[in-house]
Amino acid sequence: MNNQQKTYLHKFWDEIRQAGDILRNQEPPEPSEDAFFLFEKTGNRLVYETIYFARRKYLTIFGILSEFGKNDADIEALNQIIVSICKERFWALPAHVDFSHPDEKTIDLFAAETAQSLAEILLIMGDRLPHETVALAQAEIMNRVLTPFCTSAFPYSWWETDRCNWSAVCAGSIGIAAIAMDKMGKLPAAWREPCIRRVCDALSCYLDGMEQDGTCTEGLGYFSYGMSYFTAFAELLYQETNGAVNLMAQPVCKELAAFQAKCYFGNGISLSFSDSDCHEHFLPGLTAYLVHCFPDAGTPDYASARTFEDDACYRWLTNERTIRWLIQYGGEDTNRVGERSSLLPCAQWMIWKNKDGNGFAAKGGHNDENHNHNDVGHFLCAWQGELLLTDLGAGEYTKDYFHEGRYDILCNRSLGHSVPLINDCEQCAGSAYRADDFSWDDEKGQLTISFAGAYPEGCIDKLIRVIATESANTKMALSVTDSFLASEQTTKITENLITPFQPEIVQGADGIQVFIKGENGSCIITASALWHSPEQIRILPREHFMHDGTKTTVYLIQWELSVKPRQKTECCINILCKFN
Repeated sequence: MNNQQKTYLHKFWDEIRQAGDILRNQEPPEPSEDAFFLFEKTGNRLVYETIYFARRKYLTIFGILSEFGKNDADIEALNQIIVSICKERFWALPAHVDFSHPDEKTIDLFAAETAQSLAEILLIMGDRLPHETVALAQAEIMNRVLTPFCTSAFPYSWWETDRCNWSAVCAGSIGIAAIAMDKMGKLPAAWREPCIRRVCDALSCYLDGMEQDGTCTEGLGYFSYGMSYFTAFAELLYQETNGAVNLMAQPVCKELAAFQAKCYFGNGISLSFSDSDCHEHFLPGLTAYLVHCFPDAGTPDYASARTFEDDACYRWLTNERTIRWLIQYGGEDTNRVGERSSLLPCAQWMIWKNKDGNGFAAKGGHNDENHNHNDVGHFLCAWQGELLLTDLGAGEYTKDYFHEGRYDILCNRSLGHSVPLINDCEQCAGSAYRADDFSWDDEKGQLTISFAGAYPEGCIDKLIRVIATESANTKMALSVTDSFLASEQTTKITENLITPFQPEIVQGADGIQVFIKGENGSCIITASALWHSPEQIRILPREHFMHDGTKTTVYLIQWELSVKPRQKTECCINILCKFN
């Protein structure tokens, strides 16, 4: 390990040890049926999930302390939480259960993770746990997960053939659990090879869902999630087959390994497209293993490394591998945040950064991506560790978030992104609604996106956005030029920008400006002499529920463009970022 990794690991271990000192004297919360069935009644997920993940916190903390510390009190606490989890009525979360048959065995992300966690802990602990606890946990792992999967007709569920994080997490967990149970002599011999084949097939589906340029369109957080379980199983299978089966040798894995470093700007800010977060924390253990496999992958700045408490789900695998993989695979630092630009042509993402890690990102793509937001043509502006023009990322996960009401939620609809409205219409959901051109001119340093096709048919004939940038030591300037060709149906064009900071309309020396002041820096926005009076600009506050359920206020900046059918209209938005 290098010094940075050693320092991080020391703090990470100390965080777990201190949490264990607290939890050792507390009882874990008990899950209630009222909390579980609340989701069916109201769509609320947070009440039950808070209890569920608090219990997994006990399992992870005392599992890690028992593995690496070997204290008798920790082993007893681990024993108690294992027994308690085995007695839970449900291992799956309510959002994933068929409430018409709630007691049918459901293998969702979290049931699979629970089986994997318990199986691996049992194998690691050996005879240090009571025989009756081991027998109980083994029976529950088989009854709830491995038997339903191994005896099912293919596919067990939609996720076995899907191209998203579910296929990696569920299949990877099942594969690890199956191998662990086999080592303990509890998996029927005839089940092992068919189970492993199905797991590998599901993981191939997962990789098929990644773009060939390495982009995880679900977002940076889901990259860490899915790749953790894919990689953990890949490592185990490589070891089990003495190197004969190497899932990491597939070409897209090298591109995937390099993806996350591209998504970090300076000062701890990250790209928040799709259901991600602007302060996403990377997993140092996963990253160390990926760099071990692919030395050019790159490592984000350790200021953005995930602490134990950053993981609201307290997953055993990702936290245990943070320790194990840093010990085994830690090495030279390969920080890559300062890369100047990254074009991801398959996903149609562009990420531009100056030497200080400030910059912009923009996307084309289409409106049926995994964890889709209607955001074709959208861009964000990162300056001094803040998104002055933002992407809201993931909102609070409720029932509506993944059903019919998804595009009524601000962070998912195009209104919650920096893209125009046409005839007061937003972009449409569906793979047909997409960009038809996305190109970067490296010599000119400018990006061109053509995305009229993201809007209802016929409302606009052409919409081309050109983003160019230049940077000095204390300033960064973006110019965003939107060119519209109106159709016969076009009656109204509204520019729309989004920021988390309350904007102010000011009369500057060069005319009317919109001023956005963050904690660390600010920007001034002007619009090509279109603003003749402050009344032309609307500042619209909107409520946004963040992923953790916290309510915040964000702001839309809107103004109208003059438009005539079959004529061209152009608007140049100039954004000058500077220190406060």
